[in-house]
Amino acid sequence: MEKGVLEQIEPEAGRAAERKSIIIDFFRGIASTVGGKRARRLEKRWDFSADGAITSLTSAIAGGKNIAVFTTKNGKLYVLSENAEVKFVYNPEEKLTEEELFFAEENTARNIYTTPAIADINNDGKDEIIFGTDTGKVYALDLSGKLLWSYKAQDSVRSSAMIEDINNDKKMKIVFGSNDGNLYALNSKGKLLWKFKANSGIEARPSLLRGKKQSQIIFGSNDGIIYSVDGKGKALWQFKTDGKITAAASTGKLYNDGEDYIVIGSFDSNIYALNANGKLKWKYKTEGNIFSEASLADINNDKKLEIIFGCCDDNIYALSCSGDRIWNYETDFWVVASPLAVDIDNDGKLEIVAGSYDRSLYILDAEGTFLLNYMPGISSITQQSGYYDEPMTSQPGVFYGKKLWSYKTDGMVVGIACMANKEKNIITGTDTGKISSFILK
Repeated sequence: MEKGVLEQIEPEAGRAAERKSIIIDFFRGIASTVGGKRARRLEKRWDFSADGAITSLTSAIAGGKNIAVFTTKNGKLYVLSENAEVKFVYNPEEKLTEEELFFAEENTARNIYTTPAIADINNDGKDEIIFGTDTGKVYALDLSGKLLWSYKAQDSVRSSAMIEDINNDKKMKIVFGSNDGNLYALNSKGKLLWKFKANSGIEARPSLLRGKKQSQIIFGSNDGIIYSVDGKGKALWQFKTDGKITAAASTGKLYNDGEDYIVIGSFDSNIYALNANGKLKWKYKTEGNIFSEASLADINNDKKLEIIFGCCDDNIYALSCSGDRIWNYETDFWVVASPLAVDIDNDGKLEIVAGSYDRSLYILDAEGTFLLNYMPGISSITQQSGYYDEPMTSQPGVFYGKKLWSYKTDGMVVGIACMANKEKNIITGTDTGKISSFILK
């Protein structure tokens, strides 16, 4: 078994138009100050510099402690404590064949684009870390950085692994896709159980839908097909979109009616909601590619799940369970990392944490804010209250995303995570190789 290297490292037209502007600014001012949240500020707690661009980031409680786990473009995996102490750095140092070097440069062939999966894969009470690389290898490490096993696919692995009991035998399986077009299922020792052949490469992480009768593994492919297979790799159904899918599917009971639904975005600019049989419930059209997984959360206490996601039209969106826009917030560049729904300030209400390629971290009010387009009782013809030149048949305004706090980072934000500690540390990773921790003060 090929061994890697464990590295040690020291520990922002006239009077009618003017009146409209004043009114909107007035109500925006009210919206931004009600609740007193502005009295707090977002502070950077620490920075850590890796020796390569960050490609993925996650956090977990492992061994009873909060850790941040991230990967870099030059093929290394880092594990940090919540105080930025280096637990270990793992470098596979893979030897490339002549064929691999023919199709890829040596300095890019070792790239890691998968988000590490962290779970107890063998029921020993200890978590393991699973990740794949562009050489096609999937690695399992223990929490000290020791290599447990590796498995070689036939092409690059950019699909993050799903670790689940997929057939109710109380044993965890590792399920991932490869650009060789196969979905692989391995046992806890890295042995192949089965593989499912799709029509194209698979870069999206598989998701598990636990149904009443059987569980389904849901995943998207590079040719835009959403697949469902059972726990033994047998095809159940498929649904075709018009663009590549790199986003993992989100699953949940959207309507609180006991029925499960699947929500997944595509490069065709649509986000789709399907039922458990693969039938379209609704779709919502954006103006850009949707790279990553949507978050499902009840952000307005209606006992139904809302859908929050980022898009390459520079927006963060919040949709109702029926696919209607609740609000959107426009940043200055793509939003690629999956937004998080977290009660970041411990006030009993959710906030939305998101990062953008505009080099900013954003914390938004999950419910948004209502801004007036016109003021009922104020006409564009007369200032007499209560007079309208036309019947009022539409809402006098719309909901927008409401920014609570933001912080300018040193690079494009490619990953965000939130630690499950009292301070709710927000962790960001950027394309400049910087990992940063933020807290509210």
